[in-house]
Amino acid sequence: MSESPSALSGAASVAYFEQAVRLGLAGSIDGVVTCPINKVSVQMAGFVKDIGHQEILARITEAPLTATILMTPGLKVAHLTTHLSLANAVAAVRAPLITAKLRLTYEHLKAWGYQEPKIAVAALNPHGGEAGLLGREELDEILPAIASLADHGVDVVGPWPADSVFNRAIAGEFDAVLALYHDQGHIPIKVHNFSESVTATMGIPFVRTSVDHGTAFDIVGKNVADHRGLVQAVRVAKLMLTGRLPTF
Repeated sequence: MSESPSALSGAASVAYFEQAVRLGLAGSIDGVVTCPINKVSVQMAGFVKDIGHQEILARITEAPLTATILMTPGLKVAHLTTHLSLANAVAAVRAPLITAKLRLTYEHLKAWGYQEPKIAVAALNPHGGEAGLLGREELDEILPAIASLADHGVDVVGPWPADSVFNRAIAGEFDAVLALYHDQGHIPIKVHNFSESVTATMGIPFVRTSVDHGTAFDIVGKNVADHRGLVQAVRVAKLMLTGRLPTF
């Protein structure tokens, strides 16, 4: 039982996950559910390019495009980017990537049971950019991406200000929201219902869900950890495999 990051635990966690991914690729299993991985331990073990599960999945599956989607009862949030600094995340807000991630999200939602998914895009800048006064990403990158998908029958709307779009989704107006960077999407999910939140990976050939919390070394061995996240991760994986995710 490790109570701090170590190269040994990092190497073990990567090895276990790599084997699970290979089983998924071989068709031996239909899905993978992961517990938290400590990113410092992974780095200590020498996996300098593998920041976490997402990067390991992309490496082994050789998937051309992957994306993270977080969900909790009443709210689902896909992410344009995750493990980037804020400066690099802003630089990644470009129409081709937005279009690709929205299409990926739409296709996965349909596979998981949504007949006609409706997706909203969160704005990057305050007040949605105020017609360019507070930033031009909405005008130059996000709107063209939305328009190109609308021309192909994909129901995408926005960009809506980030301080209201998630509340609208919780009210049932949208099936999912595309957040443009890590904390923009993680914060509303965890504020809405942290204990039952789940992460999933899109763009790989099998279902993968995960708990939405970290390793919490500070409570190791104290018998106070909340098990509900893992229960939900298993439940959501089954719902995805049976095309019944809308019930979550």
